[in-house]
Amino acid sequence: MKLLQHIHSTRFLRVATSALALTALLALPVIGQQKGKGGDPDPDRAVKGSAFPAGWNVRPDRGTAADIHFTQAGDVYHFVMGPAGTFFNPAWTKTGNYKFSARLTQVKAPTHPISYGLIIGGKDVGSPTPTYTYFLVHNLGEYFIANWEGARPTTVVNWTAHASIAKQGADGKQTNTLGVEVQGNDVIFSVNGTEVKRLPKSQVHTDGLFAFRIGHNLDVDVDQVKQ
Repeated sequence: MKLLQHIHSTRFLRVATSALALTALLALPVIGQQKGKGGDPDPDRAVKGSAFPAGWNVRPDRGTAADIHFTQAGDVYHFVMGPAGTFFNPAWTKTGNYKFSARLTQVKAPTHPISYGLIIGGKDVGSPTPTYTYFLVHNLGEYFIANWEGARPTTVVNWTAHASIAKQGADGKQTNTLGVEVQGNDVIFSVNGTEVKRLPKSQVHTDGLFAFRIGHNLDVDVDQVKQ
C-alpha cells in the first residue's frame, strides 16, 4: 500500500513540475512583448528626421542622424530625439581659458529620468572612438560629469543632487542654465550661476569641440548660448 502511494505521489510531482515548466515557458513571449522591441522597456521612439542647421552633425548612440529632428529658429536650437546623440559643429572649438554656457529646457516630461547637457573638449566626435567630457542634468534635480574616451564613458562625478538645479515642474518642463569655465588648472561646473563642482583640469577634457548631448526620446530647447 505504501509503495503504491509513493508511486502515485511521484507521478503527481512529475506532472505538476512539467505543467509549471510549460506555463513558465509559454509566459516568456508575453513578458518580452510587454518590454517592447528588443526587450527594452523604453525603446527609442520613431522620429521623422530633418535637415540639420548648417555646420552641425551628430553622433547618435544608435541608428543614424535621420532618426533625430534638429532645427534652429533664431538663437533657439530645438531637439526632438529618437536615439540619444552628441551634437557637434567644427566651428565650435575652444582651447585654453574659456567660458561656455547655455540654457536648456526639457519641453515635455520623459517616462523616466533622462539626461541632457553640455560637452567640452571634444576630439574625433563623429568617429567610433570619440573623446570629450560631458556635464548633464536630469528632471530629478541631479547633475553628472563623465569622460567619454574611446568606446565607453568613465564617470568623474556620479549623479549628485544640488539645490541650484531646477526640477521638472507639474507641466513636465524643466529649465536650467548650465555653464563650464576653464580657469587655469581649474574647471568650474555651474548650474543657474551657482558652482556645483570644481575639478582639476587633469581630470577632464577641455581643449576641443564644445556643444550639446541630448538623451533619447527627449524634446529639448537650447538658447542663450554664451561662448
